[in-house]
Amino acid sequence: MASEFTKDLLTKMLETALAAVEAQFDELNALDAATGDGDHGSAILATMKAAVKAAQGPGSLAETATNIAMEIMTATGGSTSSLNGSFFMGLSDGAKSEALNPVETVAAFEAALTSMQTMTNAKVGDKTMMDAMLPAIDAMKAAVAANPAATLCDVFQQAADAAKAGADKTAEYVAKFGRARNLGERSKGSKDAGATSTAVIFQAYADAIAAN
Repeated sequence: MASEFTKDLLTKMLETALAAVEAQFDELNALDAATGDGDHGSAILATMKAAVKAAQGPGSLAETATNIAMEIMTATGGSTSSLNGSFFMGLSDGAKSEALNPVETVAAFEAALTSMQTMTNAKVGDKTMMDAMLPAIDAMKAAVAANPAATLCDVFQQAADAAKAGADKTAEYVAKFGRARNLGERSKGSKDAGATSTAVIFQAYADAIAAN
């Protein structure tokens, strides 16, 4: 079980996430088809492929996060690439050393979220990926606040659980962003694809940390 967040661990986390997204590809496109263009599976798969490609290249942890951000934003298009690109740019800013302990890792992911929030005003309840992302980062912060000795595995599993719960709740919400908002009350009844893929990715991160 990994005890520090490093470039090598980040690479393994992204590789695991790519495999998880590939396994959920059809479901993610189907979820998106219920309220949108039906292409979120394709968009997030391209995003994760770009992230893995950049992570496998040379560079420090911070440089790798920057390279991931740039690769995502040039390899794919739309809100999925811009939001995830800004996330990894923020992660780069938050990576203050080559090996982050759990508290430092949480701070880095907080910086990533702050950067992402410069690209969107979405909040919990708006039926977007932020319905999973915001609870995930909040859970990471709560994990180390409650237990300064919390492990990376503890932190990311709690984040994954919170992300899944947040994604599941989106079936109850009316969409307020994107094409789905035009459906009004008709956007209820299905989970948001972006929130669902975010939950899949956080669970993959937790799985990778537990396995390495």
